[in-house]
Amino acid sequence: MKKVLAIVLLALLAIPAGAQQVENVSFSLKGDSLTITYSLDRQADICVRVAVDHGRYTPPLKGLQGAVGQNVKPGQNLTITAFRLPEIRGVDSASLSFLVEVDDGALLVYVDSLPFRMMPVAGGSFTMGCTHPKGERHTYADELPTHTVTLNPFYIGQHEVTQKLWVAVMGENPSKWVGDSLPVEQVSWNAVQIFIARLSQLTGYRFRLPTEAEWEYAARGGNRSHGTPYPGVRSQMWETCWYGGNSGGHSHPVGRLKPNELGLFDMGGNVMEWCSDWMQPYTAAPQNCPQGPRTGDNRILRGGCFNSPTWGCSVFERSWYLPEYGYSYFGFRLVLDTPEREEE
Repeated sequence: MKKVLAIVLLALLAIPAGAQQVENVSFSLKGDSLTITYSLDRQADICVRVAVDHGRYTPPLKGLQGAVGQNVKPGQNLTITAFRLPEIRGVDSASLSFLVEVDDGALLVYVDSLPFRMMPVAGGSFTMGCTHPKGERHTYADELPTHTVTLNPFYIGQHEVTQKLWVAVMGENPSKWVGDSLPVEQVSWNAVQIFIARLSQLTGYRFRLPTEAEWEYAARGGNRSHGTPYPGVRSQMWETCWYGGNSGGHSHPVGRLKPNELGLFDMGGNVMEWCSDWMQPYTAAPQNCPQGPRTGDNRILRGGCFNSPTWGCSVFERSWYLPEYGYSYFGFRLVLDTPEREEE
């Protein structure tokens, strides 16, 4: 077995380095007329959500005019207007919270009032396995042969599951490095299945772990991939990964480094991420939506962690471990097949 390595809020939810930034947002409501102003530093697609009495934000609002929708040009004091918006009709303005954000197609899911974001990944085909040889010393046979994989579209968590979300669902925190925005860790594959079952029941969505192929496709940037060996970068991995060279030997809050091409954070480093598959060797045969073998001894982990060497955070690096155990560098992120909720 290969060893795992040792008030009114108007703002963008999370602003990654190098991403478009929404700032200086304000709104006024006079009768049935709504006016929102904001600043944008780079061209972007823009959407607006609203919440009442600090409740859940709605899906992106329709019926808006002005600096909203696709390809909004940057500028100061950009204006969005609406008249007789049904979502706020008859509501006291003091009870309203508007969220102006870059529209990245994310699905906002809530556990009570706690939101988390699921990002869309278009289906497609890619070459899975070690496409950038690391030299004889660091290229393992389990990353070869490369092979073509075709996947259906899916949604994947923008971030690793945080301790705040885990506690909201499970009521306790198993992590060694404690903090709401840190990734949950010291979780076994088996414990993650209990979390997923409870989360699915709470939200009405059918969550699961990514397959190993889905994880690698998303880490590579999906159909927006630039073909880099690390998530979103060719060599400056410290820009997107917390690893042995920059982490200080511990995990870090999610979303602090740059995202990859799909807007996904920490796909390399921080904590290793459980996948659904049992470990098995690759074959050269093309595959369509592979699920892995039906049985096995060890479950797949991907992405490297805060103690990993440089090559350990590559998009094709594979690790695996027994599903009963969790360590301070084992975490996970979620996947959805569809944005539709199940019938009550």
